[in-house]
Amino acid sequence: MLNIAVVDDEKVHRDILRKYIDEWREREGVKARVEDFPSGEAFYFSWCGDQRWDVLFLDICMESEAAGVGLARMLREKKKTITIIFTTGIPDYMQEGFEVEAMHYLLKPLDKGKVWECLDKCLKRREGQERTILLPTEEGVVKADVHRILYAEAVGHYCTVTCAEESLQVRMGIRELEQRLRESAAASGQEGDFVFTHRSYLVNLHRIARMGRQDILMDNGTLVPVSRRSYNEVNERFIQLFLRPERA
Repeated sequence: MLNIAVVDDEKVHRDILRKYIDEWREREGVKARVEDFPSGEAFYFSWCGDQRWDVLFLDICMESEAAGVGLARMLREKKKTITIIFTTGIPDYMQEGFEVEAMHYLLKPLDKGKVWECLDKCLKRREGQERTILLPTEEGVVKADVHRILYAEAVGHYCTVTCAEESLQVRMGIRELEQRLRESAAASGQEGDFVFTHRSYLVNLHRIARMGRQDILMDNGTLVPVSRRSYNEVNERFIQLFLRPERA
């Protein structure tokens, strides 16, 4: 089930976008719930009560503080993983889009084919997020959602894996863990998105909130060290992740 929100202060644009989404949903046979909002404030009020939203089509040019890029920043500050697609008649927001990790820009008048392409990519990303890996722990083997792994830290011959909800003491070395994650990605036809920021730290690129030269802020607020030797590679891979075709 995909939960899709459409935020635009012009009803005609909301109606057109909902029509395109409904047609895509019927074509693909996808279960999706779609709801539209006339303002950023209306969506944010709903989101604060129920953070179920997976995809947000967001008009950039609306007159309010909680609109466009402002709303996107508010969502990112809450460290919520949500796919943001800007809709706009002004293609001049690339830098702001990078800052809030917008997946794409759709120029008005909206093209149905491009809307469908974005939805296809959202569905593909959602399916990719559900990839799992088996981790041996003292309590037994645990099935972990790869997307929810933030980072791993080497502790002797074992490692601590920090996930969104918990930390696991895993009975394998960090190099073996990296190899298993790479093999899991390859088996799903995906690129590996874990990188060593330090010889003792393996980080999920998708869960980085901010890159620094000495440390990295993860989206749960934790700081992870990055060595001088590793910085250039990590920074380049982080940028390339944002520029990948599936995010274009």
